[in-house]
Amino acid sequence: MHPQVSILVKLQDLDLSIEKIGEAKESYPKRIELLKVKLDEERKLTDLKRENLENLEKKRRKDERTLEDKMERIKKSEEKLLSVKTNREYQAAKREIALTQEANSKKEENILNILEEIDVLREELKKKEEYFRELSMEFEKEKNELTKKLDKFEKQLGEKIKTRGKLSSKVDPERLKMYENIKKRRHGIAVVSTKDGSCQGCYMDIPPQLYNEVQRGTDLLFCPNCNRIFYWANNQ
Repeated sequence: MHPQVSILVKLQDLDLSIEKIGEAKESYPKRIELLKVKLDEERKLTDLKRENLENLEKKRRKDERTLEDKMERIKKSEEKLLSVKTNREYQAAKREIALTQEANSKKEENILNILEEIDVLREELKKKEEYFRELSMEFEKEKNELTKKLDKFEKQLGEKIKTRGKLSSKVDPERLKMYENIKKRRHGIAVVSTKDGSCQGCYMDIPPQLYNEVQRGTDLLFCPNCNRIFYWANNQ
């Protein structure tokens, strides 16, 4: 194999490894963000449930205060009965007491319904908060694991980029430029093997004379179909 081609093969293996690490490195922050989005959504649902419970509690307290006021009104109306002087005043006071008692009965029923809703909401909120705590713990655990892996990838990437710099410095600048251009056009694969008379990049047959030259490895040779740089697999 031509010495420069041998270096380019190693360079390509390194480039593919760098690309793979880079893809994994990019995917990890996205995974962390997705976990965070899920956690934030669950937090909002839990907060909404808590807010609904607080609003019901406020309504219950307000209705209870209203009921107390009406009970006080009944008490005063009953006291008023003792001091009325005419039948008309007596009937008016009795009617006022009856209407207030009827309103109180409805208010008491409403308060009981609210209390039932509060009990249900408290139980639901308890479950929501418990689930949110579990989800938070899972998020922190997975985030820490992903962060550790990300740090590891960062280190590996740095080392491989450093190695790539040393390796690429051994390639003739013109040939390195040629390699980079082919790599861009051919989805990261610029150097391919030949086997059984065919290119392993595009799988097209190679002219016999060219195939013989590839086997000798005396110069950089290219596939006439895909223009990738050749090397002979059997000569590794």
